Amino acid sequence: MLLEVNELVKHFPLPGRNRFVRAVNGVSFAAAPGQTFGLVGESGCGKSTLARLIVRLYRETAGTIRFGGRDITALGRRGLKEFRRQAQMVFQDPYASLNPRMTVRSTLIDPLRVYRVGTAREREKRVAELLGLVGLDERYGPRYPHEFSGGQRQRIGIARALALNPRLIVLDEPVSALDVSVQAQILNLLVDLRERLGLTYLFISHDLGVVEYMCDHIGVMYLGCIVEKGTREDIFQKRRHPYTQALLSAVPAPGGAVGEQIILGGDPPSPADPPAGCYFSPRCPQAEDICRREKPPLKTLSATHTAACHLI
Repeated sequence: MLLEVNELVKHFPLPGRNRFVRAVNGVSFAAAPGQTFGLVGESGCGKSTLARLIVRLYRETAGTIRFGGRDITALGRRGLKEFRRQAQMVFQDPYASLNPRMTVRSTLIDPLRVYRVGTAREREKRVAELLGLVGLDERYGPRYPHEFSGGQRQRIGIARALALNPRLIVLDEPVSALDVSVQAQILNLLVDLRERLGLTYLFISHDLGVVEYMCDHIGVMYLGCIVEKGTREDIFQKRRHPYTQALLSAVPAPGGAVGEQIILGGDPPSPADPPAGCYFSPRCPQAEDICRREKPPLKTLSATHTAACHLI
């Protein structure tokens, strides 16, 4: 496995004694080279926090992250710099993630300078190559981010992530801020780049149709925990957790038809004050007494499929 996350925890302290926002609570998963692992769930479930933990923008409260067999949670400054050469991130907002005062050329050449890659001429050549990889003309180099559309800006963000030939790219809702037609173009570009460059993706989204198209393996998150994970077929054809079933019941079928939708009552609990037992139990239409008392472990349903539910 290229990426292995084991019992990862991130708690943010709140004012007062022993009060925390439990953003990520014991998450474990793995991603193999050349594959895409998807994370889905409602807003606020901890997906983006998990992404930032993996690229070391946040430090974990507990748990380990192994990259290429090496524990990156124990890396010092030099080791962290080398790791970030191999793991990059594409953010949700393609405008906010680009420096408005830097041209496209400066944005793409900056990481090459920081890591002292090649000569000045080789760096200029690499900038042109990166723009070509993402479907942009090299003449765009002297322009600024405000001169581009949202889709073009996201292509620039992808080019920046590719600059140092990384092995892993974390994609945090990379198309949610784009028009539907542009989303399809960016998704097809990402698939093409994965195949051409042998990339591994961690793909975060709340759009289940996009996740089904992009991902080989999927983890479903609820209130900081993975409640079900498996292959694309496991999740979309054999889902077992009540929360996964409710999520997928809202996805329109081909042709626009909608089947019987499972309506969940109430709102997700606060991550600062999660309920006892199963975090999903206050909203679960099938919840029993044991669900409200004990937190369920992940149960193995097959070699690739696990789910955390007392009722399975």
